[in-house]
Amino acid sequence: MEIRLENLKKNYSSIHAVAGVDLTIPSNKIYGIIGKSGAGKSTLVRLISMLEKPDEGKVFYDGNRVDNLAKKDLIKKRREIGMIFQNFNLFSSRTAAKNIAYPMEICGMNKDYIRKRIDELLSLVGLEGKGDAPISTLSGGQKQRVAIARALSTNPSILFCDEATSALDPQTTRSILALIKEIQQKMNLTVVMITHQMEVVRDACDRVAVLESGRIVEEGSVSEVFSNPKSPVTKDFLSSVTNVQESVVRWSQEGGHYTLRFRGGATDAPILSTVGRKTGAIFNIRAAGVQTVSGEDMGIIVCDIGPNAETVASALSELRRMSVIVEEEVRSDV
Repeated sequence: MEIRLENLKKNYSSIHAVAGVDLTIPSNKIYGIIGKSGAGKSTLVRLISMLEKPDEGKVFYDGNRVDNLAKKDLIKKRREIGMIFQNFNLFSSRTAAKNIAYPMEICGMNKDYIRKRIDELLSLVGLEGKGDAPISTLSGGQKQRVAIARALSTNPSILFCDEATSALDPQTTRSILALIKEIQQKMNLTVVMITHQMEVVRDACDRVAVLESGRIVEEGSVSEVFSNPKSPVTKDFLSSVTNVQESVVRWSQEGGHYTLRFRGGATDAPILSTVGRKTGAIFNIRAAGVQTVSGEDMGIIVCDIGPNAETVASALSELRRMSVIVEEEVRSDV
C-alpha cells in the first residue's frame, strides 16, 4: 500500500512537531524515517497511522484520503495497520499466544481461526512451542517476536515499527531486522521504520527520509544517501555509524581533512594509487573500511592529501572524475 503525505503539519502550543511534510512512501518496501530525539518522528508516525489528526495537510493510502475519515470508517481502516514498539507493549498477564490473539478477539474473529492463525504466526517468527509461555519468561528478542506476530495477526497491509530495536542488543537487533525483512517479502507489506539508528536504516531499509525539526531534510534510496549525504544531520548520522562499525577502522586519531566515499565496483579499484601516480598526490590514510548497504558495497576512506594546494586540487578533480564522492571537512569524531 502506497502512503502519500501532503503538507502535513502538527503543532503542540508553540512547538512545530511536524512542519509541512510532503512525502511518498512506496508500496511493498521497507521505508526508514530517521531523526534525532525531538525531530518529530513519533508525531509523524502517529499522523501517518491515523492515531492523531494533523492540524493541516492530508494523508492518503493508495490514493484514498484517510485523515478525515468518520469514526466508524477510521476504526475499520486502522485494522489494515500493524504496529510494533520499543517497549513491546505486551500484556504481562497473558501468555505469548494470548497476546497474539488479542487483536483478533477484538475484531470478533472465529476461535478456530484464531488458534490456527496463532500457530502460523508463532512459526513465522520462530517461536514454535512458545505459545503457552508467560511473557515474563521470554527474552527481549522473544518479546519483540511476539509483538511482531501480534501486529501481523489481522493481516495488515502496513507495518509501523517505532524504534522497534532500540531496547535490544546488537545481535538481537540484527536478528529482528532480518525477520522483518523476511516477513516483508513474504507478505508484500509496506513497512515504515521510525528510528534514530542509522545502522537500522542501513541493514533493513530500501529508502530513507531524514527528519530534522519537523521537516524532511533529505530523502532517497539508502545506497544514495549513504554514498552521497547532502544535509549536515545526515553526515552526522553517518559519522556515528562509521564510528561503531568494526568494518571501518580508524588507526590515527589525528587529521582526516577529506572523506572519500566509494560505491559498488569502485571499492575494489586501485583508485588512490592511480590518482597518486597521475597527479603526484600523497595520501595519508587515517581510517578506512567497507560496509554493505542495501546489498551494495560502500567504501569510506578518511585521509589527508598533500603535498601542496595545487596537487590537492588536481587530485580532488581526478577523484571526482572517477565517481568518488569527496567531502572536505575535519572528521575528528570518526
